[in-house]
Amino acid sequence: MSFSEIAALTIHDVKNKLAQLAGRAERNGDAETVRSALEAAQTLTQLLTFYKSESGGLRLDIEAHSPADLVGELVRESRGISGLAIEEDCAAAPALAFYDETLVRMALFNALHNALRFGRSRISVGVRGQDGYCVFTVKDDGGGYPDSVLADQGATAPVSRGGTGLGLRLAGRIAERHENAGLRGAVALSNDAGAVFELKLPI
Repeated sequence: MSFSEIAALTIHDVKNKLAQLAGRAERNGDAETVRSALEAAQTLTQLLTFYKSESGGLRLDIEAHSPADLVGELVRESRGISGLAIEEDCAAAPALAFYDETLVRMALFNALHNALRFGRSRISVGVRGQDGYCVFTVKDDGGGYPDSVLADQGATAPVSRGGTGLGLRLAGRIAERHENAGLRGAVALSNDAGAVFELKLPI
């Protein structure tokens, strides 16, 4: 068995244990431990997915989806693990868009959890159609992205001193794998009274 196969099995096993930990914490009303366990499990999933993208094993399953439904699901799932107000902004959402929902959900989940960490009181998660793209956004009212991150739109700089930048790297990889009608997906970061994450996917 190769190292990569052993690593994949180990990651799967650790994720299962983290899920059990999150379940016990939820039953005990410990929201902070639930969030930490989910973030750790998400990081392991990102690591495995990033490895697949490096080794050519990442395959997209692109189908038609409702972007507004995905935003709604993410917001509902996150409201129970944070005291911050989380709003939806789907007024300009396209009815349908074509993307790999599992991978896009992963990228948005990471952006949303970063917003939960750094936001002060309010987060907005939205989606809109713009110039042939379906643009998902996650905004918070925190201190914004560091200059080092904004200067590195290739998403290789860590968001914080304790971070690795893996989530942003992976989001960029996921976006770039989505192509349609000569357009290619991308991630854009900016500051506007807080951090603004955009995942742009060709419709």
